Amino acid sequence: MNEIKYSTQIQLFNSYFDCNNELKPQSVLSVFQDVASEHGEQIGVGYLTMLEKNLFWVLSRVKYDVVKMPKINQIVLVETWPHEKGRIDFDRDYLIKSLSGEVLVKGTSKWCVIDTKTRTLSRTDAVEYTSGQFVKTVNYEERFSKVPSFEVDNLTPEFVYSVQHSDLDHNEHMNNTNYANLIVNAIKEKRLTHFEISFVSECRLNDQIKVYFLISENQQVCGYVNNKLVFNAMVK
Repeated sequence: MNEIKYSTQIQLFNSYFDCNNELKPQSVLSVFQDVASEHGEQIGVGYLTMLEKNLFWVLSRVKYDVVKMPKINQIVLVETWPHEKGRIDFDRDYLIKSLSGEVLVKGTSKWCVIDTKTRTLSRTDAVEYTSGQFVKTVNYEERFSKVPSFEVDNLTPEFVYSVQHSDLDHNEHMNNTNYANLIVNAIKEKRLTHFEISFVSECRLNDQIKVYFLISENQQVCGYVNNKLVFNAMVK
């Protein structure tokens, strides 16, 4: 039986990198999102198929580590594979590798499905992959630990961001990749090897996101809309 796995080659163009010639967090999340979307189409859980069931995918957690920084214009191999579904969520892993097989970036993610009418979580039994064997390999033995939170009552926001039309995806909320820019703009040390974010609540057009920053053992960032936590992140 074939493994449920997807791989493709892409070129990391100049626009994927920041002013330090390092891969931007938004670029990494975009690559992850694109290959997951393409693989979903191949295994029967793509956007239009899900929409017929009044469902859509949302990312709830994602993290990655840069093992070796890729180079501008490098052609890389990107791999992704899902794991057996849980009761309310789906785990999926990613690798970005050199053509010789050297791991450059490894990551993992957790997805949920949302009912388009109620905007609430649906159980995973509404989603069925086409036949195949799940890949047993995992990038992290401890897939996720709780992203540390911090009190913001006595803090001043680094900035307030108004969600723009250009931030929205076809689910009509701010796409997960755009939160990476909020985090990068809030932190002090911009050169990152680890990025992790937990999405708590969706942000819609014109929402005012108060973005807070704290340095502890690592750099922490969180966002609030109307005093409600919408995301929590940790980078180092």
